[in-house]
Amino acid sequence: MQAQTLEVTMRPEVGKQAARRLRRQGKLPGIIYGKKIANLAVIIPARQLEHILATEGENALLKLVVSGDGQNKEFTAVIREVQRHPLKGNLTHVDFYQVSMEDKLRATVPVILEGEARGVKEGGILQHGVREIEIESLPADLPESIVVDVSHLGVGEHLTVGEIKVPAGVKILSEPDTVIATVVTTRAVETETEEETTTGESPAQPAE
Repeated sequence: MQAQTLEVTMRPEVGKQAARRLRRQGKLPGIIYGKKIANLAVIIPARQLEHILATEGENALLKLVVSGDGQNKEFTAVIREVQRHPLKGNLTHVDFYQVSMEDKLRATVPVILEGEARGVKEGGILQHGVREIEIESLPADLPESIVVDVSHLGVGEHLTVGEIKVPAGVKILSEPDTVIATVVTTRAVETETEEETTTGESPAQPAE
């Protein structure tokens, strides 16, 4: 994975009022931290970061160029946490974690199903199990997502984490027997829906 450059500036003011002013200017408050550096508050260009998230995902490898106090610093980092407004969905705060290109790191990556399952062509329904798995790799080997081919799955068959093929240098940490995808019959789905409906119904109350 190639590092994406993001230019940020040191943030002299902290607190809610200062953060609101930044957001009105199209900027975001953020922080850079890691094992070998002190916490560093920064100002982030919102539009540029949104573009990186849209094209590279939240597991993007970043080269942070920090300016301020008459000097520039560079950090290799990953996005550790993204905060968004609960209603509007826009970014409100971002945490960056400094990494070493020689040290492995853990990350949660999305699982994307690819292909039309054979069982679906036979009249079954493809159900998605877990949508994310935990992996470990060097920063340069960190994938944006794991693509899984499900075209071979027939009705009644499933695919587990242990059967996934990952790129070289990537180790899966999630439990190997966790189900990623399964193909079920239409009747099985109908039965499950009926059971959920029955469970959700309240018993009739006797008339007084």
